[in-house]
Amino acid sequence: MLYDNLRNQWNHMIGSSTAGTTSVPVYAGSASLNLRENINFIRENYPFSFPVGLAVEQEKNNYSVTLGDHFSLELPLGNELCTTYLVPPQIAKQFLYQTQRQRKIWWMRFSDNPGRYFISDAKASENAEKTTVSICSRFVERMDEPIEVELERLELLPKGLGEDELGKLHLMVPNSKKKIVPSVLRVRHELTRATLAILMDALESHSSGKCVKIHRKIAPFKCGIVYQSQDDSLQHDLEDLSKHLSIVLRKAQLSVLNCALEQHGKTPESSYQRRIAHLDVIGVPYTIVLNEESLKNGLMQLRSRDTTLCETIHISDLPEYLIKIVAS
Repeated sequence: MLYDNLRNQWNHMIGSSTAGTTSVPVYAGSASLNLRENINFIRENYPFSFPVGLAVEQEKNNYSVTLGDHFSLELPLGNELCTTYLVPPQIAKQFLYQTQRQRKIWWMRFSDNPGRYFISDAKASENAEKTTVSICSRFVERMDEPIEVELERLELLPKGLGEDELGKLHLMVPNSKKKIVPSVLRVRHELTRATLAILMDALESHSSGKCVKIHRKIAPFKCGIVYQSQDDSLQHDLEDLSKHLSIVLRKAQLSVLNCALEQHGKTPESSYQRRIAHLDVIGVPYTIVLNEESLKNGLMQLRSRDTTLCETIHISDLPEYLIKIVAS
């Protein structure tokens, strides 16, 4: 679920790139087509403008993911997201600068320790045909020694791709009859590496081990449900209410972990505390706490994982209120 949520956030962010003051449209391409074929398909089926971006998701088989010098994970299958931008040569370096800043900010937004992310020094190839820059992160591995991990790689080809891949593709300059060979910027994002990096960030940032702060937008479960009541006769009614809330929230596309059903027959207070601790440690950002008032007048508590504070909300405010705070 975290893997899929990261993919969705990438797709949302990647479409907001800019070239100077111009927004760059990004189209979904097919991994079975080469770049030229994808561009021709876009030209034939969409209002084509320049600059333009193309996002393609490719499967990778039997590959290794490394994080630092001592950790490597062998995987049978994974996914790499690659976005290729075709931009005018005169703004290519400026576009690279803007894009690398966007990508760094993207990682910082989802981190409990934004200061760990940085942009590497730009490296030019020997023949100056390509400039490479990476979005990296620092983690503490052994003996508190930091390690640097490359998370994404951006490659700028100022003179366009070689004829073997792009051919003699020329693009029309807006408001002009002139055609040019565009510069190419590629952004590569490996989803398994991103997922592992997010988990490492969440686990490392909270040294007490009592709470894992996965950002609410990418957390596998957005909300948990528990109840707090000293009256055993109300357990079935509270469980039924929790089932109803689960259905309502899931219909609104909010992932829910209903822990109220697991509390039955347990010591009320100890079970409540145990469920809250469990939700904190798996990174659930919000928890709905039901009680006697919930059955009488529809009022319930909404607990924040990050502050441990509760606010009172009414059942009629769900799911709209929860959607609003998750998306904020």
